[in-house]
Amino acid sequence: MQIQPFLRRPINKLSGLALSLTFLSGVAAEMSPAVAEIVIAPHRAAYTLTLKRTGRDSAISNANGAMVYSWGETCDGWTVDQQFVLNVVQGDGRAVQLNARSSTWESKDGKRLRFNIKRERNGVEVEKIRGEGRLKEVNGAGVAEFEFPKGKTIPLPKGTVFPTMHTLKLMQRAKEGKMTDRQLVFDGSDLEPPGPVSAFILPLKQPKAPNKALEAPLGPNKIRTVNLAFFNADPKRTEPEFEMSIQLQDNGIAPSMVLDYGGYAVQGELARVEALEKPDC
Repeated sequence: MQIQPFLRRPINKLSGLALSLTFLSGVAAEMSPAVAEIVIAPHRAAYTLTLKRTGRDSAISNANGAMVYSWGETCDGWTVDQQFVLNVVQGDGRAVQLNARSSTWESKDGKRLRFNIKRERNGVEVEKIRGEGRLKEVNGAGVAEFEFPKGKTIPLPKGTVFPTMHTLKLMQRAKEGKMTDRQLVFDGSDLEPPGPVSAFILPLKQPKAPNKALEAPLGPNKIRTVNLAFFNADPKRTEPEFEMSIQLQDNGIAPSMVLDYGGYAVQGELARVEALEKPDC
């Protein structure tokens, strides 16, 4: 699934600040016929965020916030707009508000990604990243060039995929009944080379308590648990930087999720969802 830029980093380090859960439809002709059969509902979703747990050495005593993302389709690509706000109370009682906004566009052939990310701490901008990634071919090598910071470039090794292509391949694995997946993903969220993302996919099951925000035709449906681990590009760093567990319907809507940053974890619950229209191409 597409895990978009700013949920991997924003609360892992309080010095500065992902999530898109969008499973996409309308697959380009260059993709395999099996992937092209995937039909997922484009939608806009809003989530409440609360602290699920803290570790013994965690610097955080409480956290709450909200996340909104929307997926839109153009005739040649997909757009994802996201906003994330988290109010954090540190162990010494100090309060910090972390904000992040992200806009991305990815071509339907999976070979181009434009990204624009802004992170704030207590209303003050702490980071801005903007640029474009290009691959010579699907799963091929390429390069990411940044406008902010100006002049920065990162080589993208062979096998790199962008977030939407990652989404489609992961969805196809789930459809085939496969339980594992590992891809090299670049999403423009930082200034580092792409890192591996490992996934463990469980079968569909009926939810114990359907989310009240879901109404037909968007749900409630059966869900599957998808666990993801994000690793640094440095092979010497063997522990994941970030982990995520998602309760996901096969139409791409996630009733709930857990964002695990090691020292603490945040629970996300779907509060509102609406369908988005597809373009007339």
